Amino acid sequence: MNDNRSVQRCLAILRAFRSGPGQSLTALSKAVELPHSTVLRLLNTLQSEGYVRKEGTLWSLTPQLLEIGFAALANTGVNDVIQAALQALAERCSGTVNIGEKSKDEVIIIARASSESERRKILVVNLRVGNSLPPGSALCAALDLPEDQWSIAVYPDRKVTTVGISLFSGPARSLSLGLSVNDEDYSRQRIESELLPMLRAARDEIRRLMRLGEV
Repeated sequence: MNDNRSVQRCLAILRAFRSGPGQSLTALSKAVELPHSTVLRLLNTLQSEGYVRKEGTLWSLTPQLLEIGFAALANTGVNDVIQAALQALAERCSGTVNIGEKSKDEVIIIARASSESERRKILVVNLRVGNSLPPGSALCAALDLPEDQWSIAVYPDRKVTTVGISLFSGPARSLSLGLSVNDEDYSRQRIESELLPMLRAARDEIRRLMRLGEV
């Protein structure tokens, strides 16, 4: 089998575990649209390398994959100073701030900070660094937008509005910056008059800290 094809198939299998641990061979084969024999052979290879394990008839990822994840995070350019800047903005707006990076037709969260008031809420959105958001999200829609434009997404069920702006757009990577706030605290007018200027000021500071203009 072509080595590149094998790598692609192994990656597809690893991505199939997004739906949760304890995946059967049948479920994985269906998810990646490959024969059982092919998926089993690739799973055995991943198991020998320590990236998956089998318990009974079910397969799961192992913590060894975190090595790759931590290496990827180290290459995002997000350090403690940038994280502190995100946290400061989140606290100032009593909201949540995300940096997203373009990945095919989605955006992957590479940095995230939430205010203390957000963390105390009973309703918690199960999002974290590494999660992907679809094109309909403000963070994804903001990718590659012109400097003076911004995206917005409203979630009435959670009483949350998210706004996003482009952080950086280049041949190698595209990043966006998003801010989610409580609808009861910020009207549309206040979002435009207060939040957007803060978000754009934060963008300038993050660009400087990440030295994105030099990429």
